[in-house]
Amino acid sequence: MRYQISCIGKLSNIEENKIIQKYIKRVRNKIQIIEFPQSDVKKEGSKLLEYSPKNSILILLDKEGENLSTDKLFELIKSYEMNNIKILNFAIGGPYGHGQFIKQKSDKIISFGKMTWSHIIARLMLVEQIYRIESIFNNHPYHK
Repeated sequence: MRYQISCIGKLSNIEENKIIQKYIKRVRNKIQIIEFPQSDVKKEGSKLLEYSPKNSILILLDKEGENLSTDKLFELIKSYEMNNIKILNFAIGGPYGHGQFIKQKSDKIISFGKMTWSHIIARLMLVEQIYRIESIFNNHPYHK
């Protein structure tokens, strides 16, 4: 399984980026992060869809999405893998979230809770969860 994280806005803080890159390296570079400039919500959604890999699953991160435990996220990713899905594309919206257009086109909408998180924290939490899920797949003790 490969992961694309499509983000509205650029990550400028070097220290947080170092932590994110550490997790990406730990999963043997299975994660690709693509950044897009901030725009209006509809244009952002169009850009996120345009760069979503063909035959991938588009999963939006949105505070109104389904709040999954790590185990439930693992089960979801495992089910996609069992159905021969090769790429999961997680999309993090801009400051105003995702528009209805992309929400309707997405395959799944998940949440890291009802709180609003900065883009840096959302990216960090997502790459950590991907690393944690990969460690479960590989029977690595990190998840314990």
